[in-house]
Amino acid sequence: MEQNNEPFRDQVGYQTHLCPDLPVVVQNADYERFAAMLGDVEATLRGSGVEDQAVCMALENCPGLDEAGRARRARFAVEAVRGEVLRKLQADPSFRAFSVSVACSALLARFCGLLEIDGVRRSSKSTAERRSKLFSARQWHDLNRTLTEVCGNTDLCADIGLEQAVAMDVCLIDTTCLEANIHFPVDWVLLRDVAETLLKAIKLIRGAGVLCRMTQGADELAREMSKLCIAMTHARRGKDAKRERKRILREMKPLLRRTGEHARRHADKLLAQRARTRFSEREAARIAARVQEKLGQIEEVIRQAHERIIGARQVASKDKILSVHEPDVHVIVRGKAGRAAEFGNTLLIGENEAGLITDWELHRGRAPSEPQQLKESLARQNAYDLDESVNAVAADRGFGAKKTSALLEEMQAYDATCPRDVGQLRERMGEERFAALQRRRASTEARIAVLRNKILGGRLRAKGYENRARGVGAGVLAHNLWLIARMLAAQRGEEARREAA
Repeated sequence: MEQNNEPFRDQVGYQTHLCPDLPVVVQNADYERFAAMLGDVEATLRGSGVEDQAVCMALENCPGLDEAGRARRARFAVEAVRGEVLRKLQADPSFRAFSVSVACSALLARFCGLLEIDGVRRSSKSTAERRSKLFSARQWHDLNRTLTEVCGNTDLCADIGLEQAVAMDVCLIDTTCLEANIHFPVDWVLLRDVAETLLKAIKLIRGAGVLCRMTQGADELAREMSKLCIAMTHARRGKDAKRERKRILREMKPLLRRTGEHARRHADKLLAQRARTRFSEREAARIAARVQEKLGQIEEVIRQAHERIIGARQVASKDKILSVHEPDVHVIVRGKAGRAAEFGNTLLIGENEAGLITDWELHRGRAPSEPQQLKESLARQNAYDLDESVNAVAADRGFGAKKTSALLEEMQAYDATCPRDVGQLRERMGEERFAALQRRRASTEARIAVLRNKILGGRLRAKGYENRARGVGAGVLAHNLWLIARMLAAQRGEEARREAA
C-alpha cells in the first residue's frame, strides 16, 4: 500500500509533516524573551551571591561529609534554588508536571543545571520535591534579603548588571489572605474527610497482607458514608429539613466511630507484623501516625457537627476546625464583595517604589494588628545593609493608628498611611507627597495579585504551614529575580536607543 506523506493533524491539533530528519529551528519572539529572562535570572543568582549563600546554608549541618559528599550537597543546593525559582516562574505547577517540562526542554534543564552530555538527569518529581524542602522559610527570607541588599547598594549593584542602585527609601505595605488548598469548611463534610483518610489507610494495610476481621469491607464503608453525604446534601430541600439533617448526622457518627476502630486495629497489627510486609519501618510508622492523627480528630469533628446541626449553637472561631488536613488555617474576614470571609493565613507584603518585594511574613497563628505587623516589618527592613533606610511609609487605613504615627515620627520617616477619619484624609490629600504615595500604594494590590496568582498559582499546592511558608519564600525570590531581569532588559533597550541616536 502506498504510504501517505501528506500533512496530517495530530491529537493536539498542530500541523505535522512526516519529516523527522529536518532540523527544528525556534523562531519565536516570546521564546527569545523567555530565554533572555532566564539568562538574566541565572546571572543575577550568581552575581548577587545568592547561590553561594545557598551552598553555605546546605553545608552548615553536614560536618561529617567527605569532599565528594560536600560537592554533591553543594550541587544539590544550587539545583534546589534554581529549580524552585523556575517552578514559581511557571506559576507553581505540580512536581510531576514540572519534572516533565524540564525533561522536555534543553533550555529549562540547562537553567536548572540538569543537562549533561548524555541527557537530562535527576529530574524526577520525587527529587524535585526533595529539593523544594531543602531550605526553611527563614532561609528563603535570608536569600531574598541578600538579593535586596545587593540591589540597594551602589557598590554592589554593578555585580548583577544594574547601572544604579534601586531606591529603598519608600516602603509600601499591605496584607492579604493566602488561601489554603481546602474545600469550603462544612461541618458534616469533615466527618467524611476523616473517614476517607482512615479507609485509605485500611486499604493500604490490607493490600500488604495484614488482615483484621471486618463485618463490612472498606469499599462498603466508603459507599455507606457517601450515601449519607448525598442524603445530607439534599435534605435541606425537603420538608422537615432540620429534623432530617439531625437524623442523618446521628447515622454518620457511629459509622465514623466504627471506621476509626477498624483503622486502629489494622494500624496496631501493621506495627506488630511489619516484618512480614513490603513496608519499611519508616513507612509503617508513617501510616500508623496518619491513622493515629485522624483517630484523635474523630471526637472533635463529631462534637463540632453536633453543636452546629443538632444543638443549633455557634462554635467560637478559635475552636472551629476548618480542615482535618490543615490545622494552621484561620477564618479571615475581609468583607470583600462576593467574598466576606477567606480561609487561610495572613500574608504581609512590603515593596519599594520599583516593585521589589523587600519584606514578607506569613503568619502561622492569628495575625497581630496591622500596626503591630508594620512595626515588625520596619524593624526587619531597617536591619538591612542598604545605602538608605526607610524614610517614608505608605499603607491603607488598616495600618492607620496613633501608635503607627508615633513610631514613624520616632523613626523620622514620612507618614503616608491612610487615616481612618475621612475628614483627615481629605485634608491630607492636599499634600503633594502624601497624594502621590497613596496613588502609588494602590499598585501594591496589583503586586500582591502578581505574587499570589502568577507566581504562586493562586492557591499553593503545598500542604502544611511550613511548606506553604517555604513556597511563599521561594515565590518572593522568584518574583524579585523576574523583576530585576525586566530592569536589565529595559536598561539594555535604553542603551540600544542611545547608540542608535
